[in-house]
Amino acid sequence: MGGCAFAAASAHGEPTLNTPRLSQEDYARLKCTLKTSLHSFFGPKTKLDTLSEAPDKQDYGDIDFIVARDEPTDWLALATSIGAAGLIAHHPRMRSLAVPIADTGSTRPPVSYNPIPPQKLKTSPMPATTIEQYAQIDIETVPTALYPWRTFYSSYGDLSSILGHILRPVGFKLSENGLYLRLKELEQAKSLLCHGIADHDGLLFLSCDPDKVMHFLGLSADRYEQGFATLDELYVWLGNCRGVCAELGWTRKQENTSDRAKEKRTVFMRFLEEWVPAHFSSPPIDSDIDCNAAETPREVSIDKKRQETLEEAIAFFNVHAEYDIMHEALIRAISNSSAASLLRPIISLHSGRAEKQLTEIVRAFRRFTGVSQSESGRLELRVLETPHTDAECELWRLVDVVEESGERELRDWAMVSEFVKERWEEVRRLERKRVEAAKGEGVGRAKAAAVADSG
Repeated sequence: MGGCAFAAASAHGEPTLNTPRLSQEDYARLKCTLKTSLHSFFGPKTKLDTLSEAPDKQDYGDIDFIVARDEPTDWLALATSIGAAGLIAHHPRMRSLAVPIADTGSTRPPVSYNPIPPQKLKTSPMPATTIEQYAQIDIETVPTALYPWRTFYSSYGDLSSILGHILRPVGFKLSENGLYLRLKELEQAKSLLCHGIADHDGLLFLSCDPDKVMHFLGLSADRYEQGFATLDELYVWLGNCRGVCAELGWTRKQENTSDRAKEKRTVFMRFLEEWVPAHFSSPPIDSDIDCNAAETPREVSIDKKRQETLEEAIAFFNVHAEYDIMHEALIRAISNSSAASLLRPIISLHSGRAEKQLTEIVRAFRRFTGVSQSESGRLELRVLETPHTDAECELWRLVDVVEESGERELRDWAMVSEFVKERWEEVRRLERKRVEAAKGEGVGRAKAAAVADSG
């Protein structure tokens, strides 16, 4: 939170709590005292600790604690037990608390503050700020099974952001729940504007074991446990991560708020703009690469590295079966979405229906069209009596991949067009009957539930 949560929060009739940056002495003293207090509240056997701060800090905006806990937390009781004057709810598992820097404890019950929306913050006058100074304490509880990973992921300031930026080009996603393999076809789906395909359809979970992940990435777990006294020590350690190269840069024109926020993080930007260029040189261009090709030599190099890393990850984390299942399902989902998009103008041509009705008819073809292939290789289409689910949709058999980008086209436009012309009204009627039946079943279940409740 950077120590600014209470500066942008209010409570009716209460002053703004003054939370200045903490000196190294105050930080160390409060950290020790609060750790003891938290153990008293949660229990001496509870795993909890402060997150390691980025090195070379002269002062601190807040103190971050992470607690292994599977049960709900009584945050008001916790705030009272450590003498907090105020608390802010960020989500069910996280609160910011304000405790007196003087370590005297609050003499009154803690007050709940609410974050002020940014637009209102610019126009509304803030209440007077307290003379007494407070320290902002951010406490997050995490599932016990995820405690080691979250401690690793959230420590050293921008560590997770830097690792995430390093790993994305070679096909990985680092999140608060672990390391994931990002299937290349997921990016193709987004570029092709495929509908109904979410990120989780192309993210394969690998591990949330910090030591195992560090081993795979080429990072020393022992060195990490020793800690980093300076930013350079942290950067040297990060420099051993697979995926680090001279081309690892940062485009100033970013597309979202999260990326723009990273530009303001000095630890993140110094690694990319200063340390990496000073320690890595660009490799020579492979003479076998066609410089007139659509992809640049750098893109070809990254694609090659991504494929190699994918194969190593599947073997290292032993997820062969999981990868094959997800890969096949994703390819089918993309092909089904592409086929539906290609069917849309054909349906419009033969039905003359408007946009909203087209959506209904396309959905009908997804559910009530069976597609098979004869021994001679000829496609055969038929209308089904029982509808397919989205996962069972067979429209994927109608298309072939025609470009490296994943672009698809109909295998037999004329045959598909003739089928649509003859059967579109029939499949629409079947879809409408299905929808009406589903509504009837829903009403029946609601009535049965009401009778059961009244009894």
